[in-house]
Amino acid sequence: MTREVDERGAGGGALAATRRALTPGDGRPPTLLVLLAGALVGVTVIASVVGTLSLTAGSATGGSPPDPVAAPPGLATPPPAPPTEPARAEPTAAPTGERPAPPDVFQDPELRTLAAPFLTGPGASCERRAPEPDVAESVACDLGDGRTAVFTRTVTPEAMRERRQDVLAGRDARAGTVVSVRWRYAGQGQATRAGIPPRENARGEGVRVRFVDREGAARLYFDQDSTACIGDITSTRPDAGSGADQEALRRYWSDPAG
Repeated sequence: MTREVDERGAGGGALAATRRALTPGDGRPPTLLVLLAGALVGVTVIASVVGTLSLTAGSATGGSPPDPVAAPPGLATPPPAPPTEPARAEPTAAPTGERPAPPDVFQDPELRTLAAPFLTGPGASCERRAPEPDVAESVACDLGDGRTAVFTRTVTPEAMRERRQDVLAGRDARAGTVVSVRWRYAGQGQATRAGIPPRENARGEGVRVRFVDREGAARLYFDQDSTACIGDITSTRPDAGSGADQEALRRYWSDPAG
């Protein structure tokens, strides 16, 4: 009784009435509280959404710039410049296949000097041969006009003299056809040659031997003591073994240009 009086005295009558209105007799939450709670939840959700949108907008306007988008490969790198065509070399003339001049075939200067007077004909041609064991250089030549020759330089004068002895002995000759004399250069230079008559006591250059070989061809062998060089000329004419052709070969040897 005393508490109710105190409440009423301080305006408690109105407060008590309010409590009774908010607290129904069956113990369930009052309708007004439910509505207030729902409104509070709604306001909270709306505030969260608005805050999220504000943060997103701020990032888009005031934050760090977005990463650049890579350009397509075709636009990012310029295409390479087209390759330049290399300069073309001037075509080289094909070899003509011509043989060297006969004197150019010789490597040994002494052998070339001995052979040179016989290489001036229009049909002359030469080629090197594989040397034998006692030979330093050997060259076979077609002298033209039905004549061939082999020019040889031996490794020593002794090797040359051994070959000379074989020729003098008639090893490759028909019996009774070997005729030999010493020879020398005639006149000035080395263009012409001549045999030294046996009655003259002259040394000359070397030995000349004429003979008909076993095949019936006229041959003329001559050598040179100072250089160990040898020339061996053969007639290939049809009448090569006749006396007339042997004499013609001797005259040719004396003066090939005559």
